[in-house]
Amino acid sequence: MAAFIDNFKRYCGAESLAWLIAVNVGIWAFTGIASLICDATGASSAWTHSMLALSSEPAVALRHPWTAATYMVTQYSLMHMLFNMLWLFWFGRLALTLLTSRQLLWLYIGGGLSGAAAYILASLPGNAAAGSYLVGSSAAVMAVMTAAAFLTPDLRLNLILIGEVKLKWLALVCVALTFFGAGSGTTSGNAAHLGGILFGIIYALARKGMFKGYLGTRASPARRKAPRNVRRNGRAVARAARSLSDEGRLDQLLDKIRVSGYTSLTEGERNELTILSQRLNKK
Repeated sequence: MAAFIDNFKRYCGAESLAWLIAVNVGIWAFTGIASLICDATGASSAWTHSMLALSSEPAVALRHPWTAATYMVTQYSLMHMLFNMLWLFWFGRLALTLLTSRQLLWLYIGGGLSGAAAYILASLPGNAAAGSYLVGSSAAVMAVMTAAAFLTPDLRLNLILIGEVKLKWLALVCVALTFFGAGSGTTSGNAAHLGGILFGIIYALARKGMFKGYLGTRASPARRKAPRNVRRNGRAVARAARSLSDEGRLDQLLDKIRVSGYTSLTEGERNELTILSQRLNKK
């Protein structure tokens, strides 16, 4: 069993991605078994909704605050779970070419929470969706997919029967399918998807440094007047951090090669791969 878990983590490319998929599949199996037991005993299985799904009514959602997190790992439909996990696996691995395992996890959680907030807000006017519930990881998966497309929009993927397609166009088609094909069909449900998409866009833009101008970047007087030994220790820490970052960047380039092949690297990335390999081999 331990060997299977290790191989699954290695195949997913990151521990966080493997655990996210495992939790989603595990809760789907749990709710399915619970429903079968309730049907066999004549009991009601509605408790699973009240304990795991996010209510559209703010008062109910406030009484069950944990549902803002549990809804994003809960699916009742096999097909819904299957498509969400396939999209999470594909786009999660692509996002991992530029993100760490922890960053991917926070991207998923942030997208899910943004989807929850958008769902409740969309349900407020006139209580159009009062009494309804939201389940599914679509908003969180949308955040991962959108962030991956914004971080590497021109990454070329070879699809069976279609050929070479840029990631940005593939993500756009998936978004369209969600809203017009396999979507929830409700205004509030689509609002949850939009919340996840918006979070993914903001996250990707922040990773690209689009918001640096809005943040304070000037060094504080205490930092400018730091003692010489502190600055010397800081430089030593910086050298160690650069070594770690070199290994991380090399792993990102190797992951990109594993996903899309060596030809997907730009000329600059190929030169960077050579330099990093030589630098790390000298250590």
